[in-house]
Order: sequence, then structure tokens, then C-alpha cells
Amino acid sequence: MSRDVLADLNENWVEWLHFTAEHAAGGVSRTFGAIRCSSVGVPIPLFNQAFVFAEPVPDDLASATSWLSARNVPFCVTAPDSVASAVADMAESVGLDPTATTQPGMALSPLSDLREADCDVEMLPVADAAQLTDFAVVAAEAFGAPLEAAGTLAPASSLADDRCSWFVGYVDGDPAACGQLLRSDDVAGVYSIGVRERFRRQGLGAAITTRVLVTGRELGCTIGVLQASPMGEPVYERMGFDTVTQYHSFAASR
Repeated sequence: MSRDVLADLNENWVEWLHFTAEHAAGGVSRTFGAIRCSSVGVPIPLFNQAFVFAEPVPDDLASATSWLSARNVPFCVTAPDSVASAVADMAESVGLDPTATTQPGMALSPLSDLREADCDVEMLPVADAAQLTDFAVVAAEAFGAPLEAAGTLAPASSLADDRCSWFVGYVDGDPAACGQLLRSDDVAGVYSIGVRERFRRQGLGAAITTRVLVTGRELGCTIGVLQASPMGEPVYERMGFDTVTQYHSFAASR
């Protein structure tokens, strides 16, 4: 039987946001029928989402949207190609508008051929609160987020959770790149890949992505998955990732 890679992508993304909400102060997750929601509470839609991976029941979609709205932070409803049209048909009735962009869901398998990139960077697993602060500093600059929000998304309690591994890449002692591994079964989810502006175009994004995946492989993972940004997509394609679906996003109507 062939593997359902789309299901791997979907499930790992849900698990990643659930993990983030579980460890963040004020984070919470809820389920409405088949719609799974997590809200971390920071003012970034990516961290307050409803995931719709099967054709939704209108009342469930309305309840999920209402619950997220009551959190008083920007949020989005996310659906892959397979059900995006169904969500679009219901969007107006539940106070949603489609956004202008889509995000590719990508996968790489097998992981056996991965080789560490040869570049002048020291990739270290995060082992303590000081390194976690370095992670937050890189993430804040790389993603244009407030440092306080970046710190909320990388709390110290997560260091004791074996589902997740954090990484910081250092160049001459300066934190330059960051990445996160979230494991679900044998799936290595790649998240929070970021490089500070002055260290870009030196191969650090591919290098830390590879470090995340190699760690996943060492822990028993056989497939890597991620949702790519426009900047990251060509990097991942060169690494051998294939696009499995496009994720469509819906935001609250203005």
C-alpha cells in the first residue's frame, strides 16, 4: 500500500501547532467535528489556525471561526487543494475571505541519502535557556516578528518534550540561523527555518534544514515534510523536496 503523504503533511502540521500551543502561556487547542484548532495567542495568524482537511460541516466551520475570533488575535483557516473549494463555498457565510497566496506543502523521502552541507557554520542542538534565547533572536529577525513573540513560541518547557528539537547555527560565535524538528510517528516536520539578513545567500538555510532532517532520521524518521515560504521553496526544491499540495488560507472578513 502506498503511503498517504498528504496525510503525513496534514497531521504533522496540526501536531506542531498543538505542541506550540501546549507549551506557550495562554495557548489552547480545540476540536470542532473534524476541524482541529490551536491558538497560541500571539498576533501572528500562522500561530492561530483552524485546519480543515476534510469537507467541512458548515456548523463546525462556523464554530471554529467563532472560537478563533473570540481569541482576539489574527487567525486563519487552512485547507489543502482537496477541500479548498468546499471551504471557499462556505467562507462568506462564516465571515471568511480567501487570502491571495497559497503555501506549498512539500515532502522528501527517503532520508537515507541526506548529507550534511559543507558551509562555515556550527549547527548546535539547543540544550539550555540561553541557546533558546539565541533561537528567538534569530527567529525574530528572520521572520520580522517581535522578540517577545518569538520567545513565547520557544518556551523553556519545550526543551523537556522529546517530540521537538531546536537548532541554532552559529557563524564565528554569532547566532545566524535557526530550525525546529517536530516528530509525529516516523515523520520529521521541519519548522522555523530562518536566517538573519546579513548571513543569507551563504547556504545556511539548506544547511540547517539538513541538520533538522538528519536528526529526525537518527531518531527513526523516514520522511521529511514542511510548508514552504516563497524564499524557502526554491531551496527545498534543490534539496529534492516535492510539492504534494498547495495550502489555501482564509482570513476573517474585514
